[in-house]
Amino acid sequence: MSKGLLAGCWSNPWLLMVLTTLAWASNVILSRLAVGELSPMFFAGMRWPIAAALVLPFVWRPFTSALPIMRQRWLYLLLMGGLGFTVFSALFYVAGAYTTGVNFSILLATNPVLTVTIAWIAYRARMPLIFLLGLAMTLLGALLIATHGNLASLKDLQFNRGDLIVLSACFIYASFTVALRARPPMHPLAFFIALCISGTLVGLVLLYAEWHLGHFFWPTTKGWMIFIYSIAFPTILSQVFYIRSVELIGPQRTGLFYNLVPVFGALMSVVVLGEPFVAYHGAALVLVLGGIAIAETFRAKT
Repeated sequence: MSKGLLAGCWSNPWLLMVLTTLAWASNVILSRLAVGELSPMFFAGMRWPIAAALVLPFVWRPFTSALPIMRQRWLYLLLMGGLGFTVFSALFYVAGAYTTGVNFSILLATNPVLTVTIAWIAYRARMPLIFLLGLAMTLLGALLIATHGNLASLKDLQFNRGDLIVLSACFIYASFTVALRARPPMHPLAFFIALCISGTLVGLVLLYAEWHLGHFFWPTTKGWMIFIYSIAFPTILSQVFYIRSVELIGPQRTGLFYNLVPVFGALMSVVVLGEPFVAYHGAALVLVLGGIAIAETFRAKT
């Protein structure tokens, strides 16, 4: 692959975010397959040191050059990696034990709304009505997936403590997305490694807590396979692509793509888990992509 093509891909936020959301959607499938195969805190926290070790040889010089900046911004990096990487992942995996799949999917769909709201509060970011229309369309598409095409079922929802965990996770990742605007001036992969280190430190604390409470167990053979896959795609590629996308188009526009996750997750369930494909899957995909296209097209004209 030529350097020009790679550079073009690296500068294309649409491509980067589609790949990111595909990786995240596969992580949703993995979290379902991982139940009983590896412990949640091991899954959430121990991916990061391996990811850092794999990436570091490729950016050793930029990483060492950025060490003075890291020392100055250590608290920012600790919070971003600890919360945005590890705590978010831990809450994501734990919530599945306390709430229903429908509630989980519906609450995850609030992530773009939270991102836009936090960005507006933090930066007074301008939100044109056409952008809000695009956001509403992506939310509707995600809700179609979450309710299996029956939006009327929303009135019968019952919420529990697991839903609070999901909302907390969404708030953390939305805040992480907005805070990426303030990231230090350093190579994106060096920044990623710094967040991996922070995520590892917090992950070790959570892993110790899991072990101390007697909930830790070593991964099974299937669990190790899931773990290794998660390092390559949902961990390294998706996070690097996401950080780059926020750098290119900002947190609000990036947030619009988040509702591709439940749509891609449903389509992957059809392929991987053998679930049936029904009309609302296609309608949801059209709504989410249409909402993104409307918001992006309007921006291109203004």
